[in-house]
Amino acid sequence: MEKPKINVLLVEGYSAGSFFWEQVIAEIRDKDIEFTHVERISDIGEHLGGKKTDVILLDLSLPGVKGLEVFLSVYKMVPTIPIIVVTGTDDQKLAVQAALEGAQDCLVKSDINGYLLSRSIRSAIGRERHLNQQRAFSIIDELTGLYNRRGFLTLADQQIKISNGTGQSLLLVFADVDGLKAINDNLGHHRGDLALMEAAHVLREAFRETDILGRLGGDEFVALLACAGDINEESLAKRFQETMDEHNSFMERSFKLSISIGIALYDPHSPCSAVDLLVNADSLMYKQKKEKKSFGDSQVFAEVKDPVRLVLAESLAETRSEAIVRLMIPIMRKCGVDAGLSLQLSSWIAKGSRELKLNLIGMVGEMGGAMGGPALRIALFDDSEEIAALAAKVMGKIHFLPGLQVLLKAAKIRGARFPESETFLTAVCQALGDLAQPEGISFLKDIAGQKTQSGLKDISFSLRLAAIQALAKINRQETLSFIETLSEEKNPQLKETLVKMI
Repeated sequence: MEKPKINVLLVEGYSAGSFFWEQVIAEIRDKDIEFTHVERISDIGEHLGGKKTDVILLDLSLPGVKGLEVFLSVYKMVPTIPIIVVTGTDDQKLAVQAALEGAQDCLVKSDINGYLLSRSIRSAIGRERHLNQQRAFSIIDELTGLYNRRGFLTLADQQIKISNGTGQSLLLVFADVDGLKAINDNLGHHRGDLALMEAAHVLREAFRETDILGRLGGDEFVALLACAGDINEESLAKRFQETMDEHNSFMERSFKLSISIGIALYDPHSPCSAVDLLVNADSLMYKQKKEKKSFGDSQVFAEVKDPVRLVLAESLAETRSEAIVRLMIPIMRKCGVDAGLSLQLSSWIAKGSRELKLNLIGMVGEMGGAMGGPALRIALFDDSEEIAALAAKVMGKIHFLPGLQVLLKAAKIRGARFPESETFLTAVCQALGDLAQPEGISFLKDIAGQKTQSGLKDISFSLRLAAIQALAKINRQETLSFIETLSEEKNPQLKETLVKMI
């Protein structure tokens, strides 16, 4: 597989400096690094809007502004992109100040050569990735993978500021797991942890990828989302309950998951803090919880049918060792997966190493059946295209129909974020063909007809062919008619080739 390019944005304003940078760049032997030059800070925003940037190489001697002021202006604009500052003199005080403010490196022009610049660029990317991981760990709840209280409130405050600027209302959902103490007392704390993980799973299924989800602590969960289209308090509560009912319909459960919710509306014309909004939603949630108790709605416990699976689920929840998880794979492959194991697989697919993720997804494919499907939905959004593509293929192989809409959603999101890559979209086309459902026809026709809704600028013939072959599995006759409508396929021989290949 071809290595992804490292895109460096060089911000340097003097034409006299262009020759210097041309010489340095010519010395770089690392062919994976590509440079784009802009002259003004104001050009940075326009460039970032059209092209992915991995590193900014910033000359501090820009026209009209100099020194640390240059760095602070750019860093405020793009705090998540590593910045390497370049100075004309060996000013150690300036270098230290820039590092303290967030610069990844400070280079002196007289010392720069191709090797030094290449090493600095790759080091900056590595350090920034490590810092991002540290930031993520500090705001992520370890058990559920959702944002913790700190992370949620930080993002909620940001979303409220955006809402105040756009005038768009928000909805905050406060959710509390019913009877968690009873689950812990009757079934053990491992099952209590499982209930919390299940609650997080229900939130992920009920809400959108762009919504902010968090676990505030204990059995309290929260979600913040923008009001759009037909989303309101009533429709949101209905969707949440339907998602939970579907979750509880899985066989071989040892308890019924029950969650009380309260939904508070944020009106930007009457602003309040995120904490105040939480208090309002908490009060509404408490009213629902009291109503459930008055009607006798409580946790329903059932006899555990398969103690082996129960032990496996508890072991997966308790261990932090990937080696132990790998040892369990042959056992799970033999005894199958129930709802509890499926949730634990989702957790490990979310946080495991590349090798473990591939092994677990492969295991789900070998076992067949729909119970491993929920874990595949998590893998579809993995950062690695290899992981996501394998999950899509396995989803089609095991004919996991409940994942169809999530598959289309993941294809749209990844197509927009990584328009240069087609591996995942090819796997999605294959999966849609295996699932053979009419809901996939529109997406496949867009790909086959080279439409840009997928986010791709140029669609290769191989990807189009995969889409056409998938269409043929759903409805061959309709696909033959569709090929005839492709306006750019004026060449009869090409059309004939497409027909033969399906």
